[in-house]
Amino acid sequence: MTLPDLNLAQIGWTPEFEQAAREVRLAAPGLTLLPGRVAGVGRNTATLWTQGGAQESVFAGTLRQAELSPVVGDWVMAEPLLDAPMRVHAVLPRRTQLARAVQSGMQVLSANVDLVLIMTAPDGDIDEARLSRYLEAVHAGGARAALLLNKVDLTRKPEAVLAQLRALDPAVPVLPLRAKEGEGVAEVRALIGHGETAALIGSSGMGKSTLTNALLGREAAQTGEVGATREGRHTTTARTLYRLPGGGVLVDNPGLRDIEVWRDDAAAGFEDIEALAADCRFRKCTHGTEPGCAVVRAVSRGQLPPERVEAYRAAQGWTSGAQRARRRK
Repeated sequence: MTLPDLNLAQIGWTPEFEQAAREVRLAAPGLTLLPGRVAGVGRNTATLWTQGGAQESVFAGTLRQAELSPVVGDWVMAEPLLDAPMRVHAVLPRRTQLARAVQSGMQVLSANVDLVLIMTAPDGDIDEARLSRYLEAVHAGGARAALLLNKVDLTRKPEAVLAQLRALDPAVPVLPLRAKEGEGVAEVRALIGHGETAALIGSSGMGKSTLTNALLGREAAQTGEVGATREGRHTTTARTLYRLPGGGVLVDNPGLRDIEVWRDDAAAGFEDIEALAADCRFRKCTHGTEPGCAVVRAVSRGQLPPERVEAYRAAQGWTSGAQRARRRK
């Protein structure tokens, strides 16, 4: 894949990420580290978008034991190597994340997303409870949301269905769409600001890949044939990052039957730290090494015991292996 004339700002790089990158470089003075955005993830590998184009990378051993595992949309710091894949050493703090609860805890689907486009259709997919969970998950991760009613021609009462969707959250835009015919695509594109990242989620067969191709202006995502039920078949099998014409990024996600909202019950009893965290530079700050952390600043000023912060981090599952070892001694 080639990425000609790639400008990092066009794919989501901000001054906050620049500051975080500076901190990582200061902590590793012997390494030459360059920023890259994760466009695809393997077991211990990732495809990165860098200033020099698309690059393959492997994870450094220390990263495999770190608190954050890279996901699509993450910004990382990687070391270029001669005749070898780049080596990823650090994941930069996330501004936002789209996550869900799974049996093992929290699964982050994509990171640093500004807008989540929730796609549904009037052909039996309208489930208010499920759509409300989508919206709750988006807001919990810090992103904006929009509801897209695709295949709007399949209902005889489109305005009634649109009103039903608007009632879920009056602050969320609701757009009618016929992605295959190109109707409403320009209105969707207008929601995605320059350099912003949008993610598409929804059930299988709703037309996410068709909309992806329409937004890109090319056949990049595979689409399924429409069967007798007029429903498309699920074709996206992995999260894929696409560069939008004119700036911006789109994440096409595999179909989600439902989503269980990740609720941060571990924050109970740490309301003082949660209040301080509202002033951290990064929304998803782990109060460890991130620059601009209000919690770390409070500890340095003697306003908060470091042991309490460590207990909070342990409750969140953020405690490092070194800290766990110290507690066992």
